[in-house]
Amino acid sequence: MYLLVENHEALIIDPHKSMEALAVLREKGVKHIHILLTHEHFDHVTGVNWLKEQFNTTVICQKKCAESIAVAKNNRPFVFFPMVEDKTEQEKREIISFFDALPADAIKADITFAEEYDFTWQGHEIKLVSCPGHSPGSTLINFDNIHVFTGDYVIPNTPVILRFPGGDKEIYRKKTLPVLLGMSDDLMMMPGHGEPCLRGSLTYECGCFMKYEN
Repeated sequence: MYLLVENHEALIIDPHKSMEALAVLREKGVKHIHILLTHEHFDHVTGVNWLKEQFNTTVICQKKCAESIAVAKNNRPFVFFPMVEDKTEQEKREIISFFDALPADAIKADITFAEEYDFTWQGHEIKLVSCPGHSPGSTLINFDNIHVFTGDYVIPNTPVILRFPGGDKEIYRKKTLPVLLGMSDDLMMMPGHGEPCLRGSLTYECGCFMKYEN
């Protein structure tokens, strides 16, 4: 989760439930939150409804992301699915039953887009661009042409995961990879997992953005 507060408003990307974040929001007297989602996977959306219960919010995401999170069962962890591959039928039923019992709620987006969405927040220029491959609703978020929030793309020294439900290697290679490779070296990559780094400190090798020191 990334959080920025200015003038009693907050911008939060991929929120999860965090009492530390809540304390900051209350201390700063936040009245409204813009929530931006890089994609629809459960570990990037778990805090959306929690924040909605406590603040006025505007949720912005790609259309396919919105369609997915609008279905409650899609907001459960799917990490259990690989666990069933080598199991007996009884074991598979038990794992799937456990998965189905996990709590999840539907999430409603307020603003959706198909390809791109531009808006200004507190004087900052923000551009969301649809970049599928990891998931159908994956999005890159450019902030002032300085920071790019990449979700589960550009995680240094980690191959891009394309095997989850909705992942598509061909779409990633044709549409999203050229966007990532074409970014300026001076952009700061803000991944959904791991530490931020400059685009210029990364090389692309064998499906992986490798980090090296300048």
